[in-house]
Amino acid sequence: MNMKNECVLCVLNQILRVSNFLNRSEEMTNKIFFQALKQASRTDFLSLTAPEFAEHIYDIFSRMSGDDDPYKKLRKDQNEMILNRIDYFRDEIKGSRDRLFTAGFYSLIGNMIDYGGVQLYDEVELFKKYQSVKLALNDFSEFKKKLKRGKKILIIADNAGEAVFDLLLLEQMRVVNPEADFFYAVRSKPAINDVIKEDAEFIGIGQFASILESGSTFAGTIIKKSSPRFKDVFFTSDLIISKGQGNFETLEGESENILFVFKVKCDVVARYTGLKMGDLVFAFKDSIFKK
Repeated sequence: MNMKNECVLCVLNQILRVSNFLNRSEEMTNKIFFQALKQASRTDFLSLTAPEFAEHIYDIFSRMSGDDDPYKKLRKDQNEMILNRIDYFRDEIKGSRDRLFTAGFYSLIGNMIDYGGVQLYDEVELFKKYQSVKLALNDFSEFKKKLKRGKKILIIADNAGEAVFDLLLLEQMRVVNPEADFFYAVRSKPAINDVIKEDAEFIGIGQFASILESGSTFAGTIIKKSSPRFKDVFFTSDLIISKGQGNFETLEGESENILFVFKVKCDVVARYTGLKMGDLVFAFKDSIFKK
């Protein structure tokens, strides 16, 4: 889906947020913001998705600030935050009636750990009991069928912290289908707080899936810009799990085999899908756009 006018303001606000987060001087912040505004004025909104536009703006920040990975420490802290509590979530999964569903729920809830969205997340939300949360769209039954039949399964990752919940989901997916080949795709360079290869290795994803760099250098996935290896896995997978709104924005026009797992975090996506801000989605494309 192509970006809208509101997306420009959202991305520009992200630049102010990261500057404040890193305690950049007011002078430096103003210089970066001025250049970001100039870039925005030259942008053809009809030809870009919001994540692609965000990459152009973040490149300005990296070039002018000299920091090409401003969220490196934050990603580590977010991963450790969930790893330090992993026994709690693992016990919740083991004690539930359907372990796969509960693991999928936590993988979805983890999507709120995001520093690119309009609103910052509330850590308390991560500990909500799965029985008390209603999903706006829930294709779990179809997901389970495809998982059982699948020979090759791909997860396209999103945020740090959230990735630890993906590890718990992978544990349960491998129980349901131990014969399948699992792949976990990450960004090929830092993009906000999205997972890169070193994060996935640190978490231990490699115990359950082959870690694959997608070739993506922004907070989304454009197939034509992806690596040849990623394209091969993508087009030969029996089930693809797309995590996060950025991946939804860039992949919603692709394969029908994609299960989108994300929280609706902006009015633009809400209007496009007919959903509401804050809605939780665990659904295939047909369910999202069913009218």
